[in-house]
Amino acid sequence: MALKKHWYDIVAPSMFENKVIGETLTADPKQLIGRKIEVSVMDLTNDYSKFYMKVQFQIEKLDGNKAHTKFIGHYCMRERIYRMIQRRIRRVDSIQDVKTKDGKTIRVKTVFILLKRINTSVKDATRRKSRELIDKIAGETDFNDFIKLIIKGELQQKIRKDVSKVYPIGDLEIRKTELKESKVLEKAKKEAK
Repeated sequence: MALKKHWYDIVAPSMFENKVIGETLTADPKQLIGRKIEVSVMDLTNDYSKFYMKVQFQIEKLDGNKAHTKFIGHYCMRERIYRMIQRRIRRVDSIQDVKTKDGKTIRVKTVFILLKRINTSVKDATRRKSRELIDKIAGETDFNDFIKLIIKGELQQKIRKDVSKVYPIGDLEIRKTELKESKVLEKAKKEAK
């Protein structure tokens, strides 16, 4: 006897206006919970300048024939980062965990380019300045607003403006974000099996 399968619409979280981002077919709806989906920011926001950014969602609940998701992270395609890097410049990477006003912990990975090869002390000063600014803005905003700042590029503009006071920046990108709570849940599920 064949199992009857049903179609479910995959719905983005409220920060993306509950837009339908796809559909999936399943015989057992319980198997959908925890499934991860990756969508281009260009498709979500109709902003074609963000073609290189991908957003990751995870299905957390079902409501009728709709599968509601939550945001778990984003990343920039490798080609975008490779294109930023050129000869005779200095690449600066920063990885930090920040806590938003509503208590969610996010790992933020930033990369920016300094226009010339410079001393390590200047490189460290620019990294420190960018970390302080990201920490400050995350502490003042809630999770949804913080993610919107990153997706729209407003946070990157603020960082570029502030860090350029220490040393001129060529290009800057928040290359990856990860919601830390989702990793804890995944680890707990694996241990339960």
